[in-house]
Amino acid sequence: MDKRFELIKKAAVTVILLCVFMTTFAFGVTEDYTTENDPLVSLSYINGVLTPAYERYVDEKVKSVSVDEIVSALMENDSFKDYVASVIASQSSGGVSGSASSAEFVTLTLSAGKKITAVGRCEIIVRSGRASAFCRTAGVVKDISANKTLSNGEAVVTGDLIEISYSDNAGVAALQNGTEVLIRGEFSIGE
Repeated sequence: MDKRFELIKKAAVTVILLCVFMTTFAFGVTEDYTTENDPLVSLSYINGVLTPAYERYVDEKVKSVSVDEIVSALMENDSFKDYVASVIASQSSGGVSGSASSAEFVTLTLSAGKKITAVGRCEIIVRSGRASAFCRTAGVVKDISANKTLSNGEAVVTGDLIEISYSDNAGVAALQNGTEVLIRGEFSIGE
């Protein structure tokens, strides 16, 4: 029994010494550890190294892009094109001009009294509101959907495709605020 007691006593002392050693080792290792030594989790690494490098990269990219490239990229965005067209349409001074590519319609919102005058071939669809055709020469403003020509002052039917094939001071005039039109071709906006 004494041998057994001695053996248990030695095992307990060994376990206690092992625990003390492991605890001392663990505290020694964690004492040397700081986040400054580990760039993967260090806020100072992010603020001191990554952020300035990223800012330099962005600055270089911005300096290397021309204004024409920025405008070109913006004009590929349909929402931006619609916004620009609406701004053009809402200008109060006459003589504002614009164009929409031959493949796509641009949305314009017109106030009462605004006129879209075709500069060349132009297609217009009144989506909402009221509008009328204006022209000096009969047969210039055509309602393609109804297969007829519109005379000066004649109401434009909402949803019909209106075509103006050449410039003859002809177009569509908004009769109420918030008249929304789709337009494709070259045009000017005035009173």
